[in-house]
Amino acid sequence: MRNCSFEKLVQLLDKQLDLNGKLELFDHLDRCDNCREAVYQISRDRDRDYYISKPGKTAKAAVA
Repeated sequence: MRNCSFEKLVQLLDKQLDLNGKLELFDHLDRCDNCREAVYQISRDRDRDYYISKPGKTAKAAVA
C-alpha cells in the first residue's frame, strides 16, 4: 500500500481485512503518522469510554 486509504483504515477497525491486507496496512502505518493518527481518532470517536478525556480520569479496560 503506497497511498493513504481511509477505507482500509475503517476496514481494519471493522475486522474486514484478510491477513495480507492487514500486513500491508501495518507496514504503511509504521511509516505514516497521518494514518496512525486517523486510526486513533476513528477508534476514539467510536467508543469514547475507552479513552482518557479529562486529567485524573482513568480509561476503562477493554473487554476482549
